Amino acid sequence: MVVTRRATVRHLLTSPHLRAGSLLGGEAGLDAPIGDVIVRARVEPELPPIEGSVVVLDVERLGDHLYQVDQAIRVISDSGAVALLIVNQARDVGPSVRRLANRFEVPVFEIDSGDVMALAQSLRSELLFPDIEHAAAVDHALDSFDRRLVLTPDGVVDVISDLMNMDCCLMAADRVVIAGPRIEIGGRRLADSNHHYVDHSLESALHSVPIAIVPGEEPAYWLIAESEGSDSAQRTLASLMRLGAWYLATILASARVNAERDARRRITLLNEILDTTEVSEAGIANQITALGWTTTGWNTGLNIQLRGSVDSGRVLNLHAEMRQRLGDAGIDGPLIERTDGWSGWISDPKEPPVDSYPTIVRSIASALTGFVGSHSDLTAHAGVGRPHTELVGLRRSLSEAREASMISHARGREASGAAHIDQIGVQRILMGWFASEDFASFAHTVLEPLIAVDPDGQMLRTLEVYLDANCSATAAAVKLDVHRNTVANRVERVCLVLGVRLEDPETRLSLQLACRMLHLDR
Repeated sequence: MVVTRRATVRHLLTSPHLRAGSLLGGEAGLDAPIGDVIVRARVEPELPPIEGSVVVLDVERLGDHLYQVDQAIRVISDSGAVALLIVNQARDVGPSVRRLANRFEVPVFEIDSGDVMALAQSLRSELLFPDIEHAAAVDHALDSFDRRLVLTPDGVVDVISDLMNMDCCLMAADRVVIAGPRIEIGGRRLADSNHHYVDHSLESALHSVPIAIVPGEEPAYWLIAESEGSDSAQRTLASLMRLGAWYLATILASARVNAERDARRRITLLNEILDTTEVSEAGIANQITALGWTTTGWNTGLNIQLRGSVDSGRVLNLHAEMRQRLGDAGIDGPLIERTDGWSGWISDPKEPPVDSYPTIVRSIASALTGFVGSHSDLTAHAGVGRPHTELVGLRRSLSEAREASMISHARGREASGAAHIDQIGVQRILMGWFASEDFASFAHTVLEPLIAVDPDGQMLRTLEVYLDANCSATAAAVKLDVHRNTVANRVERVCLVLGVRLEDPETRLSLQLACRMLHLDR
């Protein structure tokens, strides 16, 4: 939360309206925070001033009863008021005032002459000016939101940025900027609950407010701003950000509902394309046309599989980004969300030449490299089918693409990759057995003793890399970034746990396939 320091007596005494006055005593109380400036004809115990107030007293009206100044100091101290400002003092109030001011730590300031009411009003205006600015900014933001002038995340961010004249952005949980300019977080902390938080670890204060689309969910977004402003500016920014976060939650929730509705429509259509036993091909073609898509000509299916921290909600949130990245790479066509990634196709009026396949694969691989670079907790592997005609051909190409993406994932050790169905050679022949339930059971049975003693997967990973490196401890050490002796020791322990000897080629092949299956199954 923002800790905003209120103006103190020391601040108030620097006002131009008090330039001609002087401090009589009570320096120890100068840092007391002020709540208000009030005018009193007398300061009496029966009607004490409010806590935190500065009392303006017209001494001229006291006449010869200057003892009441002493009484005022005592009452102010007892009531929690913070200072006494005496105006129109015609003669010296005496040393007792100074002694009492110092004793009770009540600053006493005198100014020779002036309009008491006008002076108090001027001081009050200075004191309340930040609150007036704060209220005006909040009112402006509420007015913009209430009149529906702001309908997008960019619009909300712009309102806050314009009012505060500072950068503000909306960032997703994976720190991808959704709206506004990027603000570097570095090692600074973000709010971890449904509250506003400020990190003061650097010169610029980092404000953040978490946004959960559904109550009870983990935050999916953060509204973030960076400010070097005054305390009052920080307070105003905090209020605007809380308002903005509430409004953004409604915008994002509405967008999610619409996106989920559209996604359900697309995934239903994909399922019908892949299985037309109950829906006529004419009906499917009409749905494809209604979505602005086409299957006319030659259709090349593609399949993208995500692994890691992925679910249907996250795939939905990342859909627009994936479309953009594929479009930037020259891959333009329908893209349909699945629970673990996307399926889609590219349509061409003429049959694409065989030599165009590598170009498509490289383009998709480039898009996925950029994608996983922005989402380090994910891996992404794609498969591309052959081009076929009509709806029945599209179904075949999509099945080929799915098969190719599974093999790309199973054989890949990088965070992303892509493969064409015609590029995977003998691996495709093995795919029928490699992905079967029988082989999955075999792989888990073979590796179960190692998995049981290897909770962090370190030895299993070493075994995989060692086998892929043709049992070269040196090459595996480079890949794992450890010493070759470490690799040798781990492999020796693996052999003891599994009860195998890696000198046997059939044993090496079985373990390598089992590791592949386990990697694919994860």
